[in-house]
Amino acid sequence: MNSLLLKRLCEADSIASHEDEVRKILYSELAKLSDEIFCDDLGSLIFYKKGRSKNPLKLMFCAHMDEVGFMVRHISDIGFIYLIAVGGVLDKSKEMQMVRITTDSGQKIEGLLNVTKDSQGNVQEMYVDIGVETAQEVYDCRIEIGNMVCFASETKQLQPHVYAGKAMDDRSGCYVLIEAMKKMAADIENDVYFVGTSSEEVGIRGGKTATYLIDPDIVFAIDVANHPELSRNYTNHRYIGKGPMIVHYDKTMSPNRKLLACVKRLAKENNIPYQCDMFSGGGTDAGNAHLEKGGRLSLVLGIPLRYCHSCYSFVHQNDLDNLIELIGLLVEKITREDYVEFINYMGGYKND
Repeated sequence: MNSLLLKRLCEADSIASHEDEVRKILYSELAKLSDEIFCDDLGSLIFYKKGRSKNPLKLMFCAHMDEVGFMVRHISDIGFIYLIAVGGVLDKSKEMQMVRITTDSGQKIEGLLNVTKDSQGNVQEMYVDIGVETAQEVYDCRIEIGNMVCFASETKQLQPHVYAGKAMDDRSGCYVLIEAMKKMAADIENDVYFVGTSSEEVGIRGGKTATYLIDPDIVFAIDVANHPELSRNYTNHRYIGKGPMIVHYDKTMSPNRKLLACVKRLAKENNIPYQCDMFSGGGTDAGNAHLEKGGRLSLVLGIPLRYCHSCYSFVHQNDLDNLIELIGLLVEKITREDYVEFINYMGGYKND
């Protein structure tokens, strides 16, 4: 387990369209392993590894670089900094939490996040107190409207295999991409693209634009889902430590059944534990990616987290390690012949 890499990723600050800090980490880790590196116009970062086949299958694996967070919306006369949420931050993580504001020059300024509520207890306004008394003192700190604000959470190892940190959605996915590409053989059959996508938390956007550029045959979105921590029965398919989730359905996509069966078979044959999950709401980069250019086969491979979209989330090392191994198998084992069979929708009745 490369705990230092996971810590670097989680403690980087990168909301939608402000992903420079994570982009730099991905580049520093993967540039030397890539045959080509390029970006889409949203800022998704694409690492390409060329396959040896004359007719390679094009496989795309993506994890989003952005996290849920905030932007400065207003600076009050008494020096309070009001925010707007960028993505679906949990309300219970908006009270009495340390956050850091990133100025345009890259300076980090910490403060305390708090809220006002209406008569029903719903959050009305969010504000940060950096310990000053006037708006001018805020401006003197070079804080401006539009600055990025993220939780100031320190990544910690809680148990031998359990880590807590901010932005595990989806820095744990970025971690998996990095480690999977490092373990990938130098000589591979298929063309492989590892992508850090932009702006997933505000409308699954980077997966669409990156897919348009790459034009892959299959897209695998590496993302997360929340483990409901109080449910420890048959209704919970997101136990941390029990293996990655192979997602059978979400609100934005129902995957190709043959592809789904293939991935499950490869996991079983290689003793990789997994959980069969479905999302009743929400979606991932695969939701837009699978609609590009007449349709693209797509599947979500998920990492179970506790306390997703909050100031701290928990992740289990076993889930990361098993997903890294599964990605390696997909790169190695899925063939052009498999793909042709996946999209053979009329084979059973075309000549009837």
